[in-house]
Amino acid sequence: MNEQVESKGRPGAMRIVHRYVGVSAVAGLITVPALDVVALGSVHVALIKELTDYYGAEFSEHTARNILIAIMAGLVPGAIGSSFGRKLLSALPFVAHGAGLLVMSGFSAGVSYALGNIFIRHFEAGGTLDSFNPENLHQIFSRPPA
Repeated sequence: MNEQVESKGRPGAMRIVHRYVGVSAVAGLITVPALDVVALGSVHVALIKELTDYYGAEFSEHTARNILIAIMAGLVPGAIGSSFGRKLLSALPFVAHGAGLLVMSGFSAGVSYALGNIFIRHFEAGGTLDSFNPENLHQIFSRPPA
């Protein structure tokens, strides 16, 4: 781990994550299909970029997008369940639209929080964007937080 990482610490990185959690929650309110995915993808790339810069690592938008695609592919089963849950909520009059928006907003914020923590742990362990391997996420979360 380089000295810059040690001197900055986790609180500054978590401030970045919390800011993007709020942005993601708002982006999760977008109801236009495909536009919501593009908006959240852009928010997540920006989050990764800011954390990469914070930890003094080299950033590549192409690499960041590929990492996001790999991570999100693992979330597809959960997204299908979320979609199914929204369809069930739509059977309830007056509740469906508002509940669906809240679910998507909360899910978007949660994904950003998890993503931010994944990259904080990766960078604090001395990793770079190029060395990130989505298949090792279980190892990242099995380590206790610093």
